[in-house]
Amino acid sequence: MNKLEQFIIPESEDQSRLDRCLRRNLGKINQSLLEKSLRNKHILLNGKKAKASDKIEKNQVITYESSLFLKDKNVFSEISKNKKSFYLDLYKKTLIKDNKNWIILNKPNKIAVQGGTGQNKNIDELLRSISNDCQFKLVHRLDKETSGILVISKNLKTAKTFHDLFKNKKIIKLYLAIISPPPSKNDKYITSNIEKSSFSNVRKMTTSDIKGKFAKTYIKILAKNSKYALALLYPITGRTHQLRVHMNYIGCSIIGDKKYKLNENFRDNENFLKLHSYVIKFPNQDFIKAPLPEHFINFMKENKLDINLEKIEKNFEKEFKYE
Repeated sequence: MNKLEQFIIPESEDQSRLDRCLRRNLGKINQSLLEKSLRNKHILLNGKKAKASDKIEKNQVITYESSLFLKDKNVFSEISKNKKSFYLDLYKKTLIKDNKNWIILNKPNKIAVQGGTGQNKNIDELLRSISNDCQFKLVHRLDKETSGILVISKNLKTAKTFHDLFKNKKIIKLYLAIISPPPSKNDKYITSNIEKSSFSNVRKMTTSDIKGKFAKTYIKILAKNSKYALALLYPITGRTHQLRVHMNYIGCSIIGDKKYKLNENFRDNENFLKLHSYVIKFPNQDFIKAPLPEHFINFMKENKLDINLEKIEKNFEKEFKYE
């Protein structure tokens, strides 16, 4: 039997969350192991089962198995050295900007934002790896298959600020996509409601003339040939899978998009979705850019779609204004 120890909650931890108090006072422990230990009653609060998010009071007693907490090792008990090393390396490679209130990452394709069934690699895990006791909060989402800019707040106040900015359309996000076939018009606004599809057993959205939520996207073709087009996309609203659905609406598919593949006969052997969250703009900041992934650049070169993006970026300030 593992050795049981007790810890009396001091006045300084009154009204703290249980999980944060445990880490500050007893040592490091991975969140999933902590929650499992609480469920299995290996950690008790006043002799009773508790939750990680429970607010605690001074003079309450925490009973715990001492072996759960790492006091002298610089690794989490449930994350191997190799896994933590992977996330720390990924963080260094993807960090674009680090502010006292937020960070911006260049998220790679095929890494989910949140953990879940089958999501072995995700941004949630990365954030836990770089800080064991920080109020990191995602302020928006990116699909697992989409690469590019991801904004993460460092505190709840900043998270609320970003929430309000998105709600009031004070944030501009521009995407680059390679689509096929090239649309007939080089620039246009796409407006069509989006709703959940009732004809699919997987999570999929579709356009609707009657139901769903209003959605609006601006598309500008930057380069094209007979088969492909490099498109700049501006989602003025922020609906689920909006860009992918709106490309279908105008008769196109984003290269690498297996879920919203428009033409089943079209041969698309690309392993990576060619949709990249390229730049973001919010109050008191210039446009912030996420460099394109290598597979995206190579596809552009191979299909003669490579253009001087820096020249185009110079016009962003004039072209794109808050709604």
